[in-house]
Amino acid sequence: MDLRALLTTHLKLRHLVIVLAIAEQGSLVRAAEELYLTQPALSRALREAEHAVGTSLFERTGRRMVPTPAGQVCLEHAKAIVGHVGTLRRRVDELTDPEAGVVRVGAHVTGANLLIPRAVARFTADRPRVEVLLREAPPEALIQELGSGDLDLLVGRVTDHPSTSRLRLVPLYREEFRVVAARSHPVHALAEASLKDLVGYPWVVPLAHTPLRDELEENFRSAGLTPPAQRVESGTPATLRTLVAEAGFLALMPESMAVAEPGLQMLDLHLAGLAQQVGILLHSDRPLAPNAELLAGKLREVGDEIRRELLVTVPAAVPPHDAAL
Repeated sequence: MDLRALLTTHLKLRHLVIVLAIAEQGSLVRAAEELYLTQPALSRALREAEHAVGTSLFERTGRRMVPTPAGQVCLEHAKAIVGHVGTLRRRVDELTDPEAGVVRVGAHVTGANLLIPRAVARFTADRPRVEVLLREAPPEALIQELGSGDLDLLVGRVTDHPSTSRLRLVPLYREEFRVVAARSHPVHALAEASLKDLVGYPWVVPLAHTPLRDELEENFRSAGLTPPAQRVESGTPATLRTLVAEAGFLALMPESMAVAEPGLQMLDLHLAGLAQQVGILLHSDRPLAPNAELLAGKLREVGDEIRRELLVTVPAAVPPHDAAL
C-alpha cells in the first residue's frame, strides 16, 4: 500500500458518506435533508467526490439519481469503509467503558427461536448495560446491512451461496426441517404419511425464491406431485405457529423449534435436501467490537448445547440420503 499517495488523495470520508446518502435516498433533495446540508453544498461535495474518483458517479433518470457503473463500485467500497469507521469508534469507546454500547444482530427465522434468546440472556447477564438490537428480515437484506456496518453479525442458515461468498461463516449445529402439524391433526393417524397424503391439506410455505421453498417444491415434483394449491407464504414464526396450531395447516419447521412447541408434533417423514447448518455470519475482514465478540462467544456456547440436545431428542435428525448436503 502506497501510504504517501493516500496522503494526497482528494477523496475524503465525507465524500463517501454523501455518495451513500444519495444512493439511499435517490435524490439530491432528500439526501441533503437527511444530512442536514443545503442542496448546493451537497451538489458541490458530489462534484468533489467525482473529481477525486475521476468519473461521474450518478446519472439523473427522471427524478432519481441512479449510480453509474463507477458509482456502483464506489458504493461497494464506501459501505465497507464507513462500516469499518463505525466499528473503530465503537471498539475505542468500549475500551473506555466495556459495560456500555450496543450490539446489533440480524436474524432470519433459522435460529431465532432458541439460539438467539438463550445467547442474549447469557450475554445480558454479563453486560446488563449493553443494549442488544435484534433485526429480523430476509437474508438478502441482512447481508447488505452487515456489509454496510449496520449490523455486527448475523445468525441464520450457513450455506454456500454467491450472497455469502464474501462473509466468514461459523457453523454451530446441523438440523433438519421437519413437517409439523397440530397434535390433533388427522395426518397423525396415518401409519406412514407420504407427500401424496399431505398435498391436499393447506400449507404455510417458506418465502418465494428462497432455497428452502425451492427444496420443498422439488420434493413434491420428485414425487410426481404439484406443490400444494392451498398455501400461505410466510417467514414469520408467530404467524406460522398460529396457523399450524389453530387452523389445520401443515408447515416446515426446524427441529429445535418443533420440539419446543408443545401444541405441535413432527410427522415421521424426512424430506430430501432440507437439512441445514445454523451458524454465525460475519464480515470477512472487519473485527468485532468487544461486546459483539462476547455475544458471538455466547452463540457458540449455546450452539454446542443445542447440537447435543438434538442428538438426544431427535437421534434420526439427518437421514442417510441427506448426509452429504
